[in-house]
Amino acid sequence: MQAKSSRNRSHEGSQQATQDKGPPRVLVVDDDEYNLLAVRTVLEDIGEVIVARSGEEALRQLLKGEFAVILLDVYMPGMDGYETAQIIRERDQTKRIPIVFLSAVNKETKHLIRGYAMGAVDYVFKPVDPVVLRSKVAVFVDLFAKTREIERKAEQEQALLDENLRANADLLKAEQDLRRAEAQLFHVQKMDAIGKLTGGIAHDFNNLLAAVIGGLRLIERRAELSEPALEVLEMTKRAAEQGTELVRRLLAFARRQQLVPAEIEVPALAKAVTSLLGPTLGGRHQLKWQFGDSLWNAFADPAQLELALMNLVINARDAMPDGGTIMAGAENRTIGRGKAEDLSKGDYVVLTVTDTGCGIPKDMIEKVLEPFVTTKDVGKGTGLGLSMVYGFARQSGGNFRLQSNVGKGTRAEIWLPRSLAPAEGRPAKAVSTPVQSSRPLRVLLVDDHDEVRATTLGMLEDLGHSVAAAANGMEAMKTLDGQPASWDLLITDYAMPHTSGTDLVREARKLRPDLPALIITGYAEGEAIGERPDDVAILAKPFSLEQLAHMIALVSPGNHSLADLGVSVG
Repeated sequence: MQAKSSRNRSHEGSQQATQDKGPPRVLVVDDDEYNLLAVRTVLEDIGEVIVARSGEEALRQLLKGEFAVILLDVYMPGMDGYETAQIIRERDQTKRIPIVFLSAVNKETKHLIRGYAMGAVDYVFKPVDPVVLRSKVAVFVDLFAKTREIERKAEQEQALLDENLRANADLLKAEQDLRRAEAQLFHVQKMDAIGKLTGGIAHDFNNLLAAVIGGLRLIERRAELSEPALEVLEMTKRAAEQGTELVRRLLAFARRQQLVPAEIEVPALAKAVTSLLGPTLGGRHQLKWQFGDSLWNAFADPAQLELALMNLVINARDAMPDGGTIMAGAENRTIGRGKAEDLSKGDYVVLTVTDTGCGIPKDMIEKVLEPFVTTKDVGKGTGLGLSMVYGFARQSGGNFRLQSNVGKGTRAEIWLPRSLAPAEGRPAKAVSTPVQSSRPLRVLLVDDHDEVRATTLGMLEDLGHSVAAAANGMEAMKTLDGQPASWDLLITDYAMPHTSGTDLVREARKLRPDLPALIITGYAEGEAIGERPDDVAILAKPFSLEQLAHMIALVSPGNHSLADLGVSVG
């Protein structure tokens, strides 16, 4: 008996670990040690046999893991087999475990019916026939093993399904990200293409306007006109100047305008904008500003930013014809790696203008950034305001974003780089040093546009200079080749067939190394012009007589260098 008790204690110790994934387990519940030993001996090669000597102990064992079958003695002290079976069936964790009653008495039908009612699936009568017991238990153990295998496969299939779903979700997200990136790339490429086209058109317009405005000013200075004729002339000049402003806006969209970036204290600039817009907003609209804590300074062209904000506020006003409050503000934002497709990593100052007006339809959000596209009624807008703001923000190293809901309003955001320390190599701001030419010069003028060449020649003659004109680089080189030392100044257009203005300057200086030079261009000042000598200045068309005289004085022999004068040359 001692050996048996020792074996029992050893086996009971093994019950403490849950073995759900080990061999099938059989729970034998009986208060008789001999019966427990006999049953375990019969079944030990079928599965792991766990014993319990009472109903209470059986319930505790059932909390520790799964069992293939329960062999439950009907009559035990305390909690008998029927009561134990009822509790087992009431618990979700154990209610599906098959119960086989072990009984030495009560073989009558009524007792069998009661046992089945308590949840039994079979009866085995004592004394136990080992063959019958093994056969019955083997069926349940085999069923349990197959059920476990089915569950394992179901778990594997579910895990595979979950993995497929995750992979499909990742694939869908990747496809959506790709489509979004493609759409953004297409938008950027489209805007870039429109910008290039617009910049080219603006270049041609500048050449035309240079001829028109130059011609009008020559007429004004040289002709004796009646009062009515002078009024017509003045009206024509105003129209031409409006054309110049239109071209300037086109260049802003095309990101080809000249910018003079500087450190901007946004609240101070906002105050100036509010003051300028006071009469425009009237009594029905209010402009309120809110600034984030410890707001950084922005780095951009103050004049262009002021104009951009005015455009946005006026748009907000027009979106609320019945009046209302326009909310504007600025806050700090930091873009980390991979956080935004349309902005580089770094610190930004975000200026916002928000209205509660009519809103912009979803299909128009991107289109309104294109030039000459507007949601306003005919005659109430040129369609250049938002495109100018977009071009300015992009050229400044930031971006412009629009969020809008029809009937709820629009939020416009200008993202501008945070200002760095003053020693970070910011461009010097152009200054208007009043330098005058000290003597008449002999000037070689080169321009392939006949009208521009003629009006510029007239302006130079009005300034007292002696001028020879050439239509292209080849003609100019032939003129220079004869007596290069006799020329005081070369003025050349930049964009000409066969030879650019910068190339012409280089070739001319092979004949005359110290020849002063000035490049005139229909592009924005300095834009699209490649590397050039530091002492070659740029003058954008159309230009006034005063601007031409000023630049000639700067580059003429005997004056200080442009850098010494603090002049930006493009």
